Amino acid sequence: MSTLFSSSYPSPGQQSQPPRPMPFHMTDPFQDRGMGCFWLSADDHVLQFVSHLSCVLNMSYMSPFVRRPQGRALIAINPRYDVQEVWLWIYELLETETREIELDQTWENAITAACTEEPDDTDYFD
Repeated sequence: MSTLFSSSYPSPGQQSQPPRPMPFHMTDPFQDRGMGCFWLSADDHVLQFVSHLSCVLNMSYMSPFVRRPQGRALIAINPRYDVQEVWLWIYELLETETREIELDQTWENAITAACTEEPDDTDYFD
């Protein structure tokens, strides 16, 4: 399985593990100092991905005098965009990227073989 974000759910063939939290959580959008905002709770690599979207103006981790909460940021939406549309687009983007996709066993075997094989430098120059 290959997606932008690692999945939080084990596939049916894996051993039973304790439940894990959702890969992300977004609050409903709200107005803060005239800006459309929402809180996003996720892993740091998800927060970094969202921070680089052009529709995101900035990310705040609360006050600079308070220790940054791990994995949570206040996302401010660029006022050039519709707040509801941006929120829904980001939600759908993250939902799509974090969805687990079941691969056929042939693909799973091929990926496993490709990841475990050590490259032979001489094959590249034949």
